[in-house]
Amino acid sequence: MKKILLSLITILMPLALLAQEAGDNFTIKTTDGKTTEWSLAGGNKNGDISIIKHNGNKLELYAKGYENTGAWQTYNLDKIENITFSVFHKGDYKEESAVNAVKNMGIGTNFGNCTDAVAMWLNMGSNSVTDFEKAWGQEPTTKPMVDFLKKNGFNSVRIPVTWFQHMKEDGTVDEAWMNRIQEIVNYVIDNGMYCILNVHHDTGADDEKVKHWIKADEANYKENKEKFEYLWTQIATRFKNYDQHLVFEGYNEMLDADNTWNAPKSASSYKGLNEYAQSFVNAVRATGGNNETRNLIINTYAAANGDDVLNNLVIPTDKVVGHIAVEVHTYAPWDWFAQKGKWDASCSNEIKNMFTRLNNKFISKGIPCIIGEYGTHGSKSVSKTSSASEIQAAADQAADIVKQAKAYGVATFYWMSIFTEKDRTVPQWTLPTVVEAMKKAYNE
Repeated sequence: MKKILLSLITILMPLALLAQEAGDNFTIKTTDGKTTEWSLAGGNKNGDISIIKHNGNKLELYAKGYENTGAWQTYNLDKIENITFSVFHKGDYKEESAVNAVKNMGIGTNFGNCTDAVAMWLNMGSNSVTDFEKAWGQEPTTKPMVDFLKKNGFNSVRIPVTWFQHMKEDGTVDEAWMNRIQEIVNYVIDNGMYCILNVHHDTGADDEKVKHWIKADEANYKENKEKFEYLWTQIATRFKNYDQHLVFEGYNEMLDADNTWNAPKSASSYKGLNEYAQSFVNAVRATGGNNETRNLIINTYAAANGDDVLNNLVIPTDKVVGHIAVEVHTYAPWDWFAQKGKWDASCSNEIKNMFTRLNNKFISKGIPCIIGEYGTHGSKSVSKTSSASEIQAAADQAADIVKQAKAYGVATFYWMSIFTEKDRTVPQWTLPTVVEAMKKAYNE
């Protein structure tokens, strides 16, 4: 153990010298169960470390600003259980309007059913991050997977993340989980791709086992306002030095207390959702750094796209102009894949009507839109075992949506089926016919 820790110390020393911005941190966990997080430069943890040295059996740190003065902190090497590094990625930030960012996203996909998995049979304390990632049958995300997307013409990835199973009672996010999310984000950002990071199945429809804590409800908002803002403060702080390719999405498909899809039972639910949207923007902007002008995404009620939900979405007040986008999802016409088995003119017309609504309400007014999810999902969905005609139907749908979206400057993110399960680890497309149709439609 001593040899390992001594080697870690040799790493810490140059890191301390190289660190230039807040956010480069390391955490020391001792055998008595205590965890202390230190900043290597300009951070707001227990202190800004200016000196790190090895003295016999001890690790000595001098922290400027510790307890408002400065002090030496000493750790016995044999009492240190582990040291975790958390070095922030520092891109060259260039302020970019939401309109331009959305246009530049190109075609994208979701890395779903992985970091967004809800697994009530797992526990933060006793199960690993990998256990959670694999809970819904996906293999953990790797850099080669993202490299494959970039190489094959994709320029954006939406990373859905569920947080509540990784939060302590006081709302603090588990460090191991935050580190893993950051690792995945880095895969995307390091490829020069756009990355949408969100709060996912903390919203959604309840069932017997899962009660989602974020609801489009005024009482729910009042009860969870501080917790929600604290969550986004932690996320935004961790990533505040990232460049403009990282975009935050405040929440996924937020439903009312009755779990109603498409539109809420009560119009008052819109107020709850709009309050959450405002809290999201406030929390992110307050963290400073690149987050002062980072592009942010708010979703409609249930991420639906009917007139009622569009008309009742209030764009949050923001300190800056032109840095908010609106997201909706579409699987319309619902269950078309199972009931029709083909993408016909009536299906295409429904998508055309959706884009007309989005344009009238937002796009024509300088507020860009994103299709955060689309695909064949209903009572059944396309897969690699589908018939050739079914796969072609999925390809026709994807091409149509991508083509119509591009005409309005809208970015599109396919939900899962094109790149999923074991094919991710190869990596190879699960549905190459669908992917080629998307790419052709976008590049025409």
